Amino acid sequence: MRKNKMMRAASGLLVAVLLSTCAISGTFAKYTTSVSSSDKARVATWGFTQTSISLTDLFKTTYDKNVLGTADVIAPGTTNSATFTFKYDGQETAPEVAYTFKVDTTGSTIAEDIKNNPNIVWQLDNGPEGDWDTLLANIKNLSGDATGEKTYQPGQLPTGFTAADDVHTITWNWKFETEGTGMNAQDVKDTAMGNKVKLDEVTLKITVTATQID
Repeated sequence: MRKNKMMRAASGLLVAVLLSTCAISGTFAKYTTSVSSSDKARVATWGFTQTSISLTDLFKTTYDKNVLGTADVIAPGTTNSATFTFKYDGQETAPEVAYTFKVDTTGSTIAEDIKNNPNIVWQLDNGPEGDWDTLLANIKNLSGDATGEKTYQPGQLPTGFTAADDVHTITWNWKFETEGTGMNAQDVKDTAMGNKVKLDEVTLKITVTATQID
C-alpha cells in the first residue's frame, strides 16, 4: 500500500512537471525569419503573321479582248499591276525583339530584249516610270536599306510596312506606238520579239522575311 501511494505521488509529480514545462515554454518568444519572391513573364510579341504575298495577277492571259494568250503574256499595248503587302498584326505596336527585315528579289529573271526595250516600263507605287533594274532596286529599298536588308531594334517597324494597310503596287506598261509618239524605230524590234521560236520571258519574284536576331 505504501509503495502504491509513493508511485501515485511520483506519477502525479511527473504530470505536474510536464504540465508546468509546457505552460512555461509556451510563454517564451523566439526568432523567426521568412522571405518569399515571385516573378511573372509573358511571351514577347513578334507580330508578323502573314504567311504569303501574292503577285499572281501581275501578268494575265487576256487584256481587253485584244490579247488572248494560252499562258500569261505581255504584248505591245498591254499593261497591268498587282499589289503586295507584309502586314504587322502584333498585340503591341511593334515587335518586342530585335530582328532583320529583308525584301529580296532573288528569282526574278528577264530576257535581255524585254529588259532593254524602251517601250516597256516599270513602276513601284505609281512613282516615276523606270527600267527593270530601277524597279528591283526600289523594291529592295522597301526594307529600309538599299541592300534589301536592315536590322531593327525592339519597338521599331520598317517604314515601308509600318501601317497595317501599307500596300505596294507593281505596274508595268508596254507602250503601243501611236501617231506622233515617235516609237516607229522600235516597231521592228518589237515585231522580232513576237516572232522568236523561243519567246522571251520575264519573272518577278518578291520574298519578304522578318527574322529575330539573338
